[in-house]
Amino acid sequence: MSIEIANVQGIGNRSEQQDAFGASRISDYETNGILLTVCDGMGGMTSGGVIAREVLSRILEAFPWKEDFDVQGCLTSISNSVYDNFYGQGGSTVVMILLKENRLDFWSIGDSDILLLRDGNLIPLNIRHEYSNELIIKALELGFPVSDAFSDPQAAALSEYIGKRNPACESNRIPIEIKDGDTILLCSDGISDTLSFDQIAADLVLPVNEAAAKMEQDIISANIENQDNYTGIILRYSASR
Repeated sequence: MSIEIANVQGIGNRSEQQDAFGASRISDYETNGILLTVCDGMGGMTSGGVIAREVLSRILEAFPWKEDFDVQGCLTSISNSVYDNFYGQGGSTVVMILLKENRLDFWSIGDSDILLLRDGNLIPLNIRHEYSNELIIKALELGFPVSDAFSDPQAAALSEYIGKRNPACESNRIPIEIKDGDTILLCSDGISDTLSFDQIAADLVLPVNEAAAKMEQDIISANIENQDNYTGIILRYSASR
């Protein structure tokens, strides 16, 4: 088997870069698998970039993990530490995957995305922790229009993030079997809020370095006035070397 990795990152129209990304050593892939992580510091809050880099550093320092390593417990510990240090006034999202052989596990806190391109179809693996999702559930339970959930002024607000006390973490309970030719994108919302799924899927069919370059070109061409920081890691899996 073999894997190819590329990344894209830009500051957008913000004053500083508050995203951070990283990977474990690809040379250790056959022994430990590979860990990929994207952290998006929360804009409008204290020290988003500092927190994102600290979260990334602590995750990578803990890797490789033993078989019984409590990943969610580690993320909770990091989040509580950020809360204590920044008094609940700063935070970051996090998405990460561990690919070992052909099995993938993921973890997600916040509104960054993990997307799988398989046979031309782009599949979201995680669900964003946004207040709108809680409102949708309430709408279904109480019988008011689901459309009201999206018109709420707080709909896009994060319901979970690193920097909150004991945040909820989404993960897959059963490893996902990765197939030959599968491509995975971990990205901050600066990519997935700017580009449509059709655009992302069209970019991801390209060789990974070209895909990263085309994705950045598409973001720049979109010319959004308040373009957020954007960060992505692209991984392509091949069953044969």
